[in-house]
Amino acid sequence: MDPSTRIGIDLVEKVFIRDFGWSFRRQTDSNIGIDARAEILENGWPTGRLLPLQIRPISCVERTEGHYIYRGEKHHLDCWARYSLPICVIIVDTETGLISWQRIEKQLCEEVRMEWSIAIPATNLLDATARLCFEEAIPTDPESLMRSAFALDLVLMEQIQDQTTFFVWDEWGDTTAIFGNLRIYIGEGQEAEPDVQIDYRLRAQNLHDVMVRLFPWASYSYAEPISEYSGEVAVHTLEVALRPEARAYLEAENFLVAGYPEDEAPSAPEPEDFITEEEESEFWRSRGTPHDPRDRQD
Repeated sequence: MDPSTRIGIDLVEKVFIRDFGWSFRRQTDSNIGIDARAEILENGWPTGRLLPLQIRPISCVERTEGHYIYRGEKHHLDCWARYSLPICVIIVDTETGLISWQRIEKQLCEEVRMEWSIAIPATNLLDATARLCFEEAIPTDPESLMRSAFALDLVLMEQIQDQTTFFVWDEWGDTTAIFGNLRIYIGEGQEAEPDVQIDYRLRAQNLHDVMVRLFPWASYSYAEPISEYSGEVAVHTLEVALRPEARAYLEAENFLVAGYPEDEAPSAPEPEDFITEEEESEFWRSRGTPHDPRDRQD
C-alpha cells in the first residue's frame, strides 16, 4: 500500500471513530477492492451492520467543476454487485484533510470495458453531518448482514480453514463489559506477533454476543481459562474454527469461480436382459456352436 493511501485511511478512520462513534476495521488482505469497513455501534454496542469502503487519495481522481471523477477496476464493481455489498468510495485530500464520498449505485456508474467511473460531488463531505446518509446505506435485515460478514471475511476464512486459530480478546469495565484489542493468531500459536489485530472497543453483555454479530461464520470454544493482568483486564483466549456452513460457503465460492468442471456425460443404464457382443460370443463358443455377431437380433 502506498503512503498516500495509508494516510488517507488513517484520516477516514478518525472520522468514523471520533465523529460517528462507530468502529473501524482495516481490510489489509481483501481481494475485492475493499480497504476497510465501518461498523455501526449503538452507544458502543455492536449491531453487525457493516459498510465496506474503498479509500483512495485525491491524486487518483480527475477534478472537474463541482465534482471528482473516480475510475475503478471493473472486476471490483462486478464482485460488489455479486455479493450485494453496499459500497462507498471515499476520496481523501491528504494535504487539506478534506474527505469526499459517494455511494456506489449501478445507475450512477459508467462502465467501459475493463473499468468503471463515478462522479463524486465535492459537497459530499465526510464529517459528522454525513452519518445519517451512511446509516441509510446499510441494510438491517439479518440475512443481508450475514451475507456481508461472509463476503468481507472470505479471505480470513480461507486463511484459517485448515489452521489452528486463536482469537484473543481483552475485557475491562465495571458495570458494562467492554471487549477490545482483538488479536488473531493463525497456525503458529500465540508466541509470534498476531496475524491480524483489530482495535475494537465494544460494549456487550458477554463475548458470545460479539462473536455472533461480527463473526457469524465462526464456531469457537475456550482454549484456556480466563486470565487477568493488572487486576483490571480479563483475557479471553478462544480456539476458532469455521462452521460447517462457512466451509460449504467457501466450497461453493470456489466452484463458482472455477466454473463447471469438464465432467464426462454419464451413461444411461442398460436393460436388465442386455448382453454385450463379447458375452454373446462367449456363450456360443461354450456350446461349440458357430455364430456370426451380424446375425444378432435386437
